[in-house]
Amino acid sequence: LQSATFYLELNEKKDPIFKNTKIRQAVSMAINRQEYIKKVLNDSSIAANNVTPQGLFAKNGQDFSKAATKAESSTVKYDPAKAKQLWTEGLKETGQTNPTLELLTDDTTNAKRSAEYIQSTLQQNLPGLKVTIATVPFKTRLSRSQNGQFDMVISAWSADFPDAITFLDLFTSDNSYNDGKWANSEYDALIKQSKTTDATNATARWNTLLKAQELLTKEQGVVPLYQRVQTTLQRKTITGLKYNPTNSYDFVNAKVK
Repeated sequence: LQSATFYLELNEKKDPIFKNTKIRQAVSMAINRQEYIKKVLNDSSIAANNVTPQGLFAKNGQDFSKAATKAESSTVKYDPAKAKQLWTEGLKETGQTNPTLELLTDDTTNAKRSAEYIQSTLQQNLPGLKVTIATVPFKTRLSRSQNGQFDMVISAWSADFPDAITFLDLFTSDNSYNDGKWANSEYDALIKQSKTTDATNATARWNTLLKAQELLTKEQGVVPLYQRVQTTLQRKTITGLKYNPTNSYDFVNAKVK
């Protein structure tokens, strides 16, 4: 498992329709992550229930991402009937009909195939929605994301250090990497609490970050898609080599027989 998660960001500033929680949840529940991985990625990636990846952060042998996967995980479960219901209700609440939204992605073959799958499943499961695709070079995708020049964009983040905060911090209302501009005052308060009041209490901090992750997932502030997995070969003569949660190798205790 690599500590890298791919997700959809929905631009609430450009498209007020995404301020509606039901709309965001509908987008998420219209995506069959298992099918997407099998048919499009065709690798060992795993479906992401949360934006925080598995294997990154643990306490007393308990994995943070798995601990955060509770009832809120229903918002990332493929459920086209529920997605249609939420979508229809959300459209009524926002006064929208037959929206057309652009999905921004990189111009690589895999990125194009991913975009086409998401386009197809969203249009199939969300009545009246039309999705167009914009494929651009990586640097252009980054600049357009940062400048808010998108409706939906496939983004990714890889851990800088082995702690859930390296992902959860991204989606506070004032973080420059929060391209979708999702904002939730309760979420902001929880992240702040983890850095202040709970900073020196590992258990309290863990519980606070769990609440933040569960809130982010329930609200679908971003729509998690999958966690990347990398396959490697290692000679039997090499021992003590470790793979760190931050996607790097630790050669400190490595030995060759």
